[in-house]
This record gives sequence, C-alpha cells and structure tokens, in this order.
Amino acid sequence: IRLTHDRVLALLPALKQSKVTATWASYIDSTPDGVPVIGELAAMPGLIVAAGFSGHGFGIGPGAGHLIADLLTAATPIVDPKPYAPGRFARHGATKVADF
Repeated sequence: IRLTHDRVLALLPALKQSKVTATWASYIDSTPDGVPVIGELAAMPGLIVAAGFSGHGFGIGPGAGHLIADLLTAATPIVDPKPYAPGRFARHGATKVADF
C-alpha cells in the first residue's frame, strides 16, 4: 500500500498532503479455469459448494443462486451444471478440494 501511495504521489504531486487512513485486503477465490465451482463434492455427499467466482459473484450471483437452489432441491437445473462441477479438475491431477 505504501508503494502504491508513493507512486500516486509521484504521478499526482497535488496529492502530496494525502494520507492513507484505512486499508483493506482480501483473498479473491478463483479456479484454474476461471469458472466457478458449483456442485456437490463427491467426497462429501450432500455438501454443495459454490466458490471460485473470481470477483464476478455480483454479476452472476442471481443465476448461480438459482442453480444452487435447483441442486439443493433436486429441481431441473436452470443451466447444465456439468461445466461447474467440482470434479472437473480431477483429470488434471487434483485429488481434493484444496488442490484446485
């Protein structure tokens, strides 16, 4: 943060008196293919995972929420859930959730 602030001051000297008063950082979850994981974990039947939205959760949240609800209630899914299946990484050597 300090380095970024120093760069801003170098580019915009008019902000020389500015101060950083608060900071925040977080982890952005993502998957190797950039597609969220939505589905049941084979190793934990009954557990539906919805993760790896890579910061796009706000935009795709309504559709993802509908798909998750469909999976939880055994309704016909709003979209094909296969592209989001947690097991899709197994063919690349991932053996558990933490590997992807």
